[in-house]
Amino acid sequence: MDLGSNTFRLVVFRYRPGGPFHLVDEIRQTVRLAAGAEDGRLRPEAVDRAARTAALYAAFCRAGAIDEVDAVATSALREARNGREATARLTAAGLPVRVISSEEEARYGVLGVLNSTTLRDGLVLDVGGGSAQLSRIAGRGMASTVGAPLGAVRMTEAFLPGRTASKGQLKQLRRHVAQRLDAVGAPGRGEGRVVGQGGTVRTLAAMDQRGRAYPLDEVHGYRLRRDALDDLIAAMAALPADRRDRLPGLKRDRADILLAGAVVVDAVLERLGVDHLEVAAQGLREGVFYERFLAPEDPPLLPDVREASVLNAARRFGYERAHAEQVVRLALGLYDGLAAMGLHDPQPVEREWLRAAGLLHDVGVLVDYNDHHKHGFYLVLNAGLPGFAHRELAMVALLVRAHRKALATTNGFEAVLEPGDEASLARLAACLRVAEQLERGRAQVVRRLRFDAVDGAVRVGVEAEGDPGLAVWSAAQQGVAFERAFGRRLEVAGAVGSPNPLAALDVEA
Repeated sequence: MDLGSNTFRLVVFRYRPGGPFHLVDEIRQTVRLAAGAEDGRLRPEAVDRAARTAALYAAFCRAGAIDEVDAVATSALREARNGREATARLTAAGLPVRVISSEEEARYGVLGVLNSTTLRDGLVLDVGGGSAQLSRIAGRGMASTVGAPLGAVRMTEAFLPGRTASKGQLKQLRRHVAQRLDAVGAPGRGEGRVVGQGGTVRTLAAMDQRGRAYPLDEVHGYRLRRDALDDLIAAMAALPADRRDRLPGLKRDRADILLAGAVVVDAVLERLGVDHLEVAAQGLREGVFYERFLAPEDPPLLPDVREASVLNAARRFGYERAHAEQVVRLALGLYDGLAAMGLHDPQPVEREWLRAAGLLHDVGVLVDYNDHHKHGFYLVLNAGLPGFAHRELAMVALLVRAHRKALATTNGFEAVLEPGDEASLARLAACLRVAEQLERGRAQVVRRLRFDAVDGAVRVGVEAEGDPGLAVWSAAQQGVAFERAFGRRLEVAGAVGSPNPLAALDVEA
């Protein structure tokens, strides 16, 4: 649980040590613990709201037989003069509350980012209700962090307390943010990649996506541009606070404080001299979880986020490991063999997409075998693959959809794809479809592939342990997809025994 200055969030993870993990439940309650604080003291009614929510969350954990409960409190309880008494109220309500330092808060947030993105060097920005943290990342570790009381609730109360916001108030808020960042020695230009986390950043990303009719319902990995952020600030400032929830993607319980939070984010990006930030949906709560899930690793970091996210999804959805890994070997063997023939220019990132799709191609069977390619597409797209950009997530999901039946198409996803991706999708899908059929018997009998150019066709020779007839017949049915992708007819021939070593390609991932 993240007991924040604005919102108390509870998340429940189910996991098996060394195995898969996934989020199984979540509760979010707007508490406004820091609202109206005077002389550094939390107001009694705010503490009452927090205690009621704490009791609710404790009851939820008891009812759900949750094995481990970790409730961490941040700036509101940490900094309040009556924070100790308020913490005792929450503990008495049944929660084992742990008030963490500013450095611990930053560390947990960074763990959430580093275990869900490919960030190695750059900055992590976290704008909460009470404070903002800016952490420098070097070599996939937190090198330093600075914090300031620049949270959305505090800045709203200090600078935008009324129904409307004037240009003068917004300018005054920007100046204040700049001054506080200077005072704490926050990083400036030249720091590189910036990843943003927290409710303010996630909500701004969702609003921008809704306004653009974005094809993915996923904020993690979204690139929020400063020009889009400026448009959102202008749209919110043009409306009274009690009408801002009419803007797509903006929830009512955040409508009155988001404008101030957006100005803080924009002022930080202006200071850093960047034109966008990358959104991370994972943060403090996930960081607390990773510390347990990855124990005793220190630091608790996944070795390869992209690999881990694909395998986690495959295991969650019950993939048939031996079959999936054989499809991957065959698909990559085809991809490399056709590249060696000069039929396409191989790219490492395409091999990675193909491998991910090969491992996940049958996960839709969890729903039903019929149309499992469509079910798998939905599962991959909506479960997400942390560490993969939105373009890449779309490509992997589209490959899963295209591994059988209808030919590959990018329809509906052009907004996240790049020129040339449609041709790439066709090539990768052809390799995946042929590989799937070579493994039609699910017995991993194919051991080697040979490639020859014969009269405008590509002949794929199949060496198998035992009779290759089923593999040959099934793979040959993919001629239309193959010719569409590579401009050559497909011929498949079987062989038992040792192939010509000069023409043979070992099938390996």
